[in-house]
Amino acid sequence: MTAIPFPNRVGAKSLARPVSRLSPPQPETLEPAARALYEANHRENWIAALSVNTKTAERFTRYFGSLFAPDDGLLPLTERELIAVAVSTTNGCGLCEIHHTNALAEALGDSEKARRVALDAHLAPLTAREHALFDLAVKVTTDPKSLDDSDFETLRGLGLSDPDILEAVEVASWFNHTNRIFISLGVVPDAKYFQR
Repeated sequence: MTAIPFPNRVGAKSLARPVSRLSPPQPETLEPAARALYEANHRENWIAALSVNTKTAERFTRYFGSLFAPDDGLLPLTERELIAVAVSTTNGCGLCEIHHTNALAEALGDSEKARRVALDAHLAPLTAREHALFDLAVKVTTDPKSLDDSDFETLRGLGLSDPDILEAVEVASWFNHTNRIFISLGVVPDAKYFQR
């Protein structure tokens, strides 16, 4: 099993922790399709974990690539990343929370705002529309049956069309799926995520 070093609390020595609860294959033993995905995704721990099953890795990256292509959504990338952070912080998925907080910072060009969103969105400098999208994502995550017509009317009143709202629900739902995979597998965030 691939392990990565983690410094202990006093920094005197490192503790090894597996990248995932499953045993990712060594890169040189990956099937060609899985190897290409592994390389294309910068050899990160999440793709190493998914490489246990090439078909899973292919499905995951294909859907994610489509949903998060910068210019291929109805919602701006900043709003899709905001939703990803909302869901990931609510679910406690450390991997997705740090990865998408960094992606939100990059999309916004503002790392402080992105970090404030992850820590407590209600105290972050968000627009009314951004707050409403964040709240929608939390409801989709914690209690989708609590959504009612007033939630959708609020979003419409803030300029979102029905196709926009559907995409917001899709992104939130996808991230619940993603979080559950990576939480279940115990995938560890890459060290580079902490250096941004």
